[in-house]
Amino acid sequence: MRKRFFLQAAAMAMTWGHAQAAETPLKFQLDWRFEGPAALFVHPEQKGYFKQAGLDVNVEAASGAGAIQRVASGTHDLGFADLAALMEFHANNPDAPIKPVAIMVIYNTT
Repeated sequence: MRKRFFLQAAAMAMTWGHAQAAETPLKFQLDWRFEGPAALFVHPEQKGYFKQAGLDVNVEAASGAGAIQRVASGTHDLGFADLAALMEFHANNPDAPIKPVAIMVIYNTT
């Protein structure tokens, strides 16, 4: 029961700020390849939780860092990245037109 609640909470977090009308397409960038931590995002997609929330989520694996840059460039809507890397991006790019923000903390330590 706790597992299902957690996965549904992840789906709800990804819907934050998006309309619930027709399926909204979202490109989601992982921080690495499809490994254990990616289950938090892949499993709800496979179970249909995102579809139930009106989202068409495309979860993409990465071959290295870059989720923050992809979100900042506008090629991806959401990304999974380290909070320290997000802070570094803001420090190094104060004039970036798109400024990614953290909406959920997964790990309590880096």
